Amino acid sequence: MTDISPPPLERFRNYLRLLAEIELSPLLRVKEDASDIVQQSLLEAHRDLPNYRGQTEGELVGWLKTILARNLLNVARRYGTQKCDVAREQPLGKRLDQSTVRIENFLASEQSSPSHQAMLNEQIIQLSEGLARLLDGERTAIVLKHFQGWTLSQISVHLGRPTDAVAGLLKRGLKKLRTHLQAAE
Repeated sequence: MTDISPPPLERFRNYLRLLAEIELSPLLRVKEDASDIVQQSLLEAHRDLPNYRGQTEGELVGWLKTILARNLLNVARRYGTQKCDVAREQPLGKRLDQSTVRIENFLASEQSSPSHQAMLNEQIIQLSEGLARLLDGERTAIVLKHFQGWTLSQISVHLGRPTDAVAGLLKRGLKKLRTHLQAAE
């Protein structure tokens, strides 16, 4: 009997970071970094891995998203942006699922068979890795524009940069991202 171990958790770091950046309130970003929350989530997952009973990559991703959602909620509670209410955990979990859908829509895939789903999962991993390679401003502008639906003027105010500078960040970031995704094919 061969021991089939789950894929390394590190493979999902950039994907979890992308989800955390999408869901982390701009007010909290100055207090907590998405990377720190993801690191805590991966440490907890590694600690609890012996008790993990899932069989598929999809189940593993779901388990990791649950851990991430709990840690995002704890950060929000710590800084008083949400009251300690267990009922709020469900909406955060649903928001993470919606973020995943937004990422899938960004990739514009309408495939649904298991093999196509596996390919989509790989594309999501490649997208999150490509975003991780961008400069912070480029990544933030892309996440806010394409995953949160912010306008250029809202991003401009948030980043403290002129609108044309934000447009440049988006253009350069998307060009780099396309290059990364094409190289990954």
